[in-house]
Parts: sequence; structure tokens; C-alpha cells
Amino acid sequence: MKRILFLCTGNSARSQLAEAAMRHLAGNGVEVCSAGMRPEGVDPRVYEALAEQGIDSSGLESLSVQDLADQHFDTVITLCDKASDECALFADSDALLHWDFKDPKPLPGLKPFRDTLDALIARISLFLMLNGTESTSAMGPVELFKVMSDPLRLKILMIIEDEQWVTVSDLVESLGVSQPKVSRHLALLRDSGVLETRREGQWIFYRYTENLPVWVRHVFTTVRNGNPGIINQEKLQLSQLQQRKVPDNRSVKV
Repeated sequence: MKRILFLCTGNSARSQLAEAAMRHLAGNGVEVCSAGMRPEGVDPRVYEALAEQGIDSSGLESLSVQDLADQHFDTVITLCDKASDECALFADSDALLHWDFKDPKPLPGLKPFRDTLDALIARISLFLMLNGTESTSAMGPVELFKVMSDPLRLKILMIIEDEQWVTVSDLVESLGVSQPKVSRHLALLRDSGVLETRREGQWIFYRYTENLPVWVRHVFTTVRNGNPGIINQEKLQLSQLQQRKVPDNRSVKV
């Protein structure tokens, strides 16, 4: 079972909200704790904000980071700058993250706690989406951005992001480059683990590999949506192709 620790100064607001929200969203597959350098007790508004969202707040307590210093956590997430130095107490953790959230305690009323909880839920949901599935892929950020650094390869990836399946001839026609050049880039993308192929008769189709890590897919989708005009001309060229070949259910990996 994965163990996650949230740290902030007083362990009274941000880290308490994060602990309850993570436990609520992650379910039984994750053990969640929180602590602070100078525990101040749980602010009553924490319970109100959590209750409004239907999130269980039972078991929340304000702990000192020293109480947990001898324990191992897979991920340690600090929620304020003052707590970031405390990561040194958990040097054996697999991941040390910093999410900078403004302390809602000095602000009046319940709204600052509601806003903080909403922002934490969004960040935790993204974290769980990107880290919730184990992958055997050896691809890391350096390898990914090296693959994406070539303009032609980037366009190939964006076309596949839209089309899901493409053939070499699709790419040759839409990109306006030679078949050997397209094939070289496709071979590199396949060797890197980004693409896989399926054969149907004489046709070979390329798509994203099935075991591509979720965070990599998220990067591709973000790049595509953040740059909507990046393959306009290529899309127009594809739309003009006559009798374009598409895969059917008989496809097999090659």
C-alpha cells in the first residue's frame, strides 16, 4: 500500500484538508497522513468545509513532523514554503513534491477553506490520474521531450492524437515529405515505446502504444489542445485523401 504524507507549518488547515481529500479520492489503496513543524490543532472550519463536500473528517488530528520522522512514505507533499525544508527528514521517499497553497486560516469566514479544498481536490485528482496506474515503460521526461523536440515527429504525434490510427501513406501525403523520412521517424517513435503497429493485409497502422504511461498521454493531449492550429494544414490534406484506409477488428500486432 502506498503511503502519502502532507506537510505544512501548523497542520491545522491545508494539510488537514489535503489528508481528508486524498483519503476520500484515493480510497483504500493509499494510506494518508499529515503533520506540521509546529502543530496548532485542527481549525474548526476544516470540518465544515469537508462536511459540505461529503468528505469524512473522522480521525483528523494535528501531529508534529517529529512524530513521523522515523517512518517511510512513498510520497511527501509540502503545502507551504516553510515546510519544504522538512522534506530532509524523509530523504528515502520515492517522491518529494511541493504544492504551494495560501494559508486560509488568517482570512475570515468559511469561503477561504472552501476555495482551498476545491483547489486541493483538483490537484489531488490530477495526481491520482497521472500516478494511479503502474507502467512498465522506461520512458522518462528526458526521453519524452527528446522525442517531441523534432518538429516532424511532433506533428506525427499530434496527427495520431487526433486520428488514433495512421498509415505511412497518410503521413507522407499530409506532411508532404518522403516515405523514407517518415519511416525513419516512425521507427524511432516505435523503438522509444511511444508507438506500436498493427497489420491488416498489406497495410500497417501506427498508433500510441497501449501501455503508454498516463502522464505521457496527458502531455500529448495538453500539447494538442494548447496548440489547436499546429496541424491545420496536415488535417486539411488528410481530409482530401480518397478512399483512405482505416483499421477493422481483424487487426493484429506486428
